[in-house]
Amino acid sequence: MENIKHLVRTATEQLQGKSSQALQKNTSLLIRAQYNDAASVYVGCLTNEIAISNLARIKAAFPALPAPFFEILSARIIDNDFCDQRLNDAVNHVIDTCKYPTPSIAEFISFDRTFKIYTYEEIMKKANEFGQEVWNNYKAVKFRGRPKKVWVHVNDIELYGLKDEE
Repeated sequence: MENIKHLVRTATEQLQGKSSQALQKNTSLLIRAQYNDAASVYVGCLTNEIAISNLARIKAAFPALPAPFFEILSARIIDNDFCDQRLNDAVNHVIDTCKYPTPSIAEFISFDRTFKIYTYEEIMKKANEFGQEVWNNYKAVKFRGRPKKVWVHVNDIELYGLKDEE
């Protein structure tokens, strides 16, 4: 237990050393560079409390992990625009599915939930291939930071509560 308290103290110091602007950055629907045709479902900010509590959970679940692991993981979480919910979900996923004695940082960082987006040209090709019913299944949505609207399946729009952002 003392080990976890020390880890939380160390993580707190490191996270507080990061600028609060970096930690509190709002990640609106983010279309990340690594997948140009998908958007993450996660939005919001990363708070110190959630970051620290999740680092403590990781330490409790994987006690053999060394302290430098947590320093690197903390930095990567911030640099990869994690929000509270994405971090909670990533930690839960790794705890539930890790097949080896210890997880890698990549197992946490690579966790994301996305939905497919299409350009107007791609939707036109779908309409030509599958017929006009495509227009009933996909709707246009404007995301902040994108110059044009993209098309998203109506199920994803409803499931994730997507709306036009300006």
